[in-house]
Amino acid sequence: MASIVFGRSIVYSETVKTRQTSRPEHAGITLIELMIGMMIIAMIFLSTMATLSIGFRASENARLNGDAQYFLESELEYIRTLKWAEIETLKQAYEANQKTSDSTKFTSISPDPRLSGIVSITARNSRSDQVEVLLSVQWNDSKGKSHDANIVTIVTKSGVTAS
Repeated sequence: MASIVFGRSIVYSETVKTRQTSRPEHAGITLIELMIGMMIIAMIFLSTMATLSIGFRASENARLNGDAQYFLESELEYIRTLKWAEIETLKQAYEANQKTSDSTKFTSISPDPRLSGIVSITARNSRSDQVEVLLSVQWNDSKGKSHDANIVTIVTKSGVTAS
């Protein structure tokens, strides 16, 4: 008897016998396989979204920190352009606000409404020709966590860079 093999069928003369497999040849995927595949895809999607959320939050905090630094530096440059008499006037306004528990706000406008800046001016080493200027910016991130950035400089009667 001659046999000819075609795929899974073996032909013996005129009798065709097929091998039995555990699954029919044209069967689809089962519901359980589909659900497992969907769960795997959902887990990958959720982990990607969590990673993106962390990245977006870090990006926002970095942007706000950069805006705060810009805000501080622009206010510092403004203070450096003031004459000594204007510095003393600003110091008196600060001291008056201290008594009423108000804060002296920055003169420049914040690049972001979440940033708020405060100027603090105090005498330095009991000298009448020097003041210490503390510029502070506070903000809250999207999670409500409070952040701040500060710059301190000394202004003298003869200028900022004088010793």
